[in-house]
Order: sequence, then C-alpha cells, then structure tokens
Amino acid sequence: MDRALHRTNIINNHLLQSNSPQFISTNACLSYSSPELNEVSHFDLKEMLKLLDGRNLEDRDRLFNLITQSKLFNPRKVGEKVFVSPGCNQTMEQQREMTMKRIDYLLEKGVFRGWFTEKGIQTELKQLAVLEVGWGHPVFGNEATPRQVVRDTENYVVKGCFAMTELGHGSNVRGIETITRYDSNTAEFVINTPCESAQRYWIGGAANHATHTVVFSQLEINGKNLGVHAFICQIRDADGNICPNVRIADCGHKSGLNGVDNGRIWFDNVRVPRENLLNSVADVSPDGEYLSAIEDPDKRFAAFLAPLTSGRVTIAVGAVYTSKVMIHFKSSLGFSWKSFVAYMCNFLRPGIAGGS
Repeated sequence: MDRALHRTNIINNHLLQSNSPQFISTNACLSYSSPELNEVSHFDLKEMLKLLDGRNLEDRDRLFNLITQSKLFNPRKVGEKVFVSPGCNQTMEQQREMTMKRIDYLLEKGVFRGWFTEKGIQTELKQLAVLEVGWGHPVFGNEATPRQVVRDTENYVVKGCFAMTELGHGSNVRGIETITRYDSNTAEFVINTPCESAQRYWIGGAANHATHTVVFSQLEINGKNLGVHAFICQIRDADGNICPNVRIADCGHKSGLNGVDNGRIWFDNVRVPRENLLNSVADVSPDGEYLSAIEDPDKRFAAFLAPLTSGRVTIAVGAVYTSKVMIHFKSSLGFSWKSFVAYMCNFLRPGIAGGS
C-alpha cells in the first residue's frame, strides 16, 4: 500500500508541474524533434497500393467504396479522403444490430456472391482479399457440407457460428468434453454437454443471431471414442426462437468488438440427422459402421483440423493489412509522423466523448 501511495504522489506531482508553461518550455525532452519526423514523402499512392496489396485491386476498391458510401459505416470526410469509424460510443445492443445491418447491406450488394458455391484459386484469392479489407462471412468450412446448406449460408438464410471452444479445454481441441453418440435405431447423432466445463464458450454470433452452428465433439459409437468430429446443428428457428434442448447465454459486454454477439451454448441430448456429420475425413453408415480412409487416429485428427488453418492465417493477414491501411492513411494525407499522431488523437476524441 505504501509503495502504491508513493507512486501516486509522484504521478500527481508530475501532473501538477506539467500545467506550468515554464515547466514545458524548459523541458528539453518535450521540445526535441528528430529531423526525420518532419519529413513528408511524395510518391504515387496508386503504385504504393499495387505494391502493398499485390492482387484483386478491383475487388478491394469496390468493397472500400461500398463501405465509404453507406451511412451504416459512419463515414467521415477529411480533406479529399473518406474514413469510417466503428461507433464505439454506441451500446452493445446498438453495435450488434448495426453489424447485422452492415452484413445485410454487403449481402445485397453481392459482396458474398459465389463465396461458397464457386470453386477455384481465383475465388479463394477474392475471399482472402475481402477478408483483408476487414469483412468475413459465417462459414461451415468443409467441402462435405450439404449443397443446400452451402447455398443458404452464402445467402445468409442460414446464419452460422463456429462452436469449437469450450470453457474447460482452452485451445486443446483434442481434449474437448462434448460427446456425440450415434443412434443406429433412428440414424441420428445425439449431442450432449456432459458438464459445465464442456459448455461452448465465446462463440461469435451465438448470443443473438446464429440459426445454426458447427459443433466440434468427441464421436462415440458403441462405447468407442473415435475422436473429434464436427456436426451441423440448428440452434434457432427462422423466427429467432432457441431450439428445444439447446440453452444459450450471452457473454455480455467486452472491451472491444461489441458488434459480435459472443455467447455460450449447452446441448441436452440434441438429435441431428446422420447427414449432418461433416464427412470429408470420416463418415458413419446408417447401421453405425465408422468409415475412414485414414486409419491412424493422429493423422485423421490432423486432416480434420487442416481446413481450420486458413482461419488462423487470416488473423495474421488482418494484422498486416491494418498496418498497410495506416501507411496509406498517413501517406495519402501527406502528414509527417508527428502530425499524423496529433491528427489521430483529434480524430478519435469525438468518438470517445460521445458522437462519431
């Protein structure tokens, strides 16, 4: 406690001194400016964008234009440039509703057209470009997903969420506790949350909007554990009502990204058709025979998780692209780095004070 009070007094004295013009004028640190901070580079911004982005420039430009043209994204004009702000001064409920409106707007403009129903390298590159710009799409992420579900997901009739994380298992996917047993009498899988630590936790889209989820679960047939598999499970009907034997709770307010409605999910012996198993790696016959071309459980598990790798890559890609945006932002306004920092403080302050 004494050390905390001591530090508080030091900070308090510093703040009191900093109000004095004499203190500021005589402090060498505050008046020093490195020569390179005041340099302004002049070069062709279009050429720089080609170098930074490299591909799918038309797709990126189209998406940026759609975003900056809509009031849903809080556009603000600064000089000849238009920037968007997230609206962090809104309540959690308002941010979530705004997210859905933005998705509907981009869907109407055809941003997600062909996202799942078209195949090939060009489609994948377009997807990555859209993701880099900052907009993904709810996915079921497996080529074995039924065709109708793929179409409905692309058109946002099915609103998907990705239910892999559990409260107790952390990032240990192999150790998840949710159990799915096969009932050969009805040709159905029965999904169950056996304990509190097995609740699905932090699932984006689950709290309010998702109609379906992909459940990662231990598959059990005739008492034998065959490892982690994924199943499509409906959790809400078309009117937004939670399905029987499914329980959902809100994760609540977060320090950021409140437009995403993170939630928790429990399953109480929820039955899904046999066809709802995502079966690119393994399948189950109607009579309960387990079928897989990969006999080694370790290799089968690796093959099963392989499609998730792209999601991890996009996290790093998103961070890189954000850095690219900031470089372009600074260069396009012709700011020195010192002016750029001052501008950002002024640009962000209205949103913090209440009104962006």
